[in-house]
Amino acid sequence: MRAYRATVVTTLERLGGWAVDLRLDDVPDAVIDRCRAQRRSVFAALAASTGDVASHRVLAGVETWAGEGPVLVPGLPRSVAVDAALYAAAALSIALDFDDYVCFAHAGHSAVLVPILLAAETGASAVEQLAAQVAANELEARLGGACLLGPLNGQLWSFVHAAGSAVAAGLLLGLDTGRLAHALALALYQAPRATVPGFMAPDSKLLTAAEPTLAGIRAARLAARGVTGPLDALDHPQGFFDAFCYAPLPALLGGLGSGWATRTMSIKRYPGCAYVDTTVDALLELGPPPAADVASVVVEAGVLTCGMDAMSHGYAAVRMPTPVTINFSIPWTVAVTLVAGRLTPVEVNEEWLATHHRELADLADRVSLRHDWSLTVRTAEAMAPLLPVRAITAGTPTRRLLGAVRRTRRGHKGIRVGVGDGMALLRALREGGIGAAGRAARGQPWAPAALDAFTMTFPARVRVRLRDGRELVAESDVPHGGAGTMRTSPDGVSREKLSACGPAVWGLQGTENIGEAIDSDAAGLWRLLGTNTGN
Repeated sequence: MRAYRATVVTTLERLGGWAVDLRLDDVPDAVIDRCRAQRRSVFAALAASTGDVASHRVLAGVETWAGEGPVLVPGLPRSVAVDAALYAAAALSIALDFDDYVCFAHAGHSAVLVPILLAAETGASAVEQLAAQVAANELEARLGGACLLGPLNGQLWSFVHAAGSAVAAGLLLGLDTGRLAHALALALYQAPRATVPGFMAPDSKLLTAAEPTLAGIRAARLAARGVTGPLDALDHPQGFFDAFCYAPLPALLGGLGSGWATRTMSIKRYPGCAYVDTTVDALLELGPPPAADVASVVVEAGVLTCGMDAMSHGYAAVRMPTPVTINFSIPWTVAVTLVAGRLTPVEVNEEWLATHHRELADLADRVSLRHDWSLTVRTAEAMAPLLPVRAITAGTPTRRLLGAVRRTRRGHKGIRVGVGDGMALLRALREGGIGAAGRAARGQPWAPAALDAFTMTFPARVRVRLRDGRELVAESDVPHGGAGTMRTSPDGVSREKLSACGPAVWGLQGTENIGEAIDSDAAGLWRLLGTNTGN
């Protein structure tokens, strides 16, 4: 009998081989520019979270076990070893949900931090760090996409950080294809599965990326010493997908080197889930009006926004809001934006929320959210070019697909699906737009033409009824900083974020130094993380 390993290349070996062979010269300039924007976003999120009380508690815990080392993370009183620094930084970067995202993954917590901080140990060059960041982004996006029909979504796809961290760390540690595949296998063997109660209210939300990021770097370190893992983790019927999907879409693991998921990079302009961004954009387009003048607010949005709010409702409604609970609540987000006239890390702060609690609660009670199928269809039309239905479902039994759709739909059981609505949604996914994007939608996943036309669309319509009887209406489709937007690009929003959040931690000059180091692809970014050079 022929040996299985001698005749079969597993999916993990294919992914690992692509990552090892990746050279920065092969990466389009637009992708590298997005990586620089992602770095600014992550550094800004770190700085913004240093005033967060939950972050203080996590950092105090990290300090008790952190060994001595070269990296100083904002909020820690001393320099610590790389692994502890990664844990602390990943917790800070997610604390206010003030992050970035590519299609199917919030990759920045691991894709940015692992290469930059591990360079303090390995001495990796700027080129090596950027290549590792690109590889992590690309693989994380694909792994999240392959699990699209499943119980998890968005930040709850925390397993992507285990894989991305293993790849980025493995590249900087010099692993060959075989050992990098084993690093991925070890990372996915006991991949984390986040649960909703731990994500929507308590401090545990801050650990969503920290735990898997650390698991990934440990997997790379173990693989470097010859430890093996299940190379068929993504191919075996009882492997990773059996635990994380209703029906896997392995075709979304393809397109490496031709279609770049990093091009879908979006940078959040506001602290909070990406699905609240367009609601805030629309409110701000209206002024926003003074909170005292507002009688009621109706937000009309698509299924993703409504599903997010429904998931958070039980946690946001029973206690004084915290930075964690308001991140996923439309009523609380609207209330904060109207009371403050803006939504920044200053407001997404426990002390500010407690000070304004009574006013916020009164206003939140006058905010309602309604599902609008036409807005859901817009999102489907925007996503369709990246999700060519025939290609991504090839090889998956129809019965399993239908079961997966039913189980996914039960997760949104509060949203009624009429026959006409369902047909419109299916038509949007099947047709995938027009022109080159439409042809791509009927072709292969991650088609370059589809990526050229892609916009990150979460439409929302806001109707503000004033006490004098007037109604103000505004609508927003693509968030500022979202992929495909012509209003404020991801690059522009990332610069705004760093300029606004950095000085409180690094001073004006220190923040400028970080920005210049990112623009010039400096190899020693980790040295600037804990530096305050004053104003």
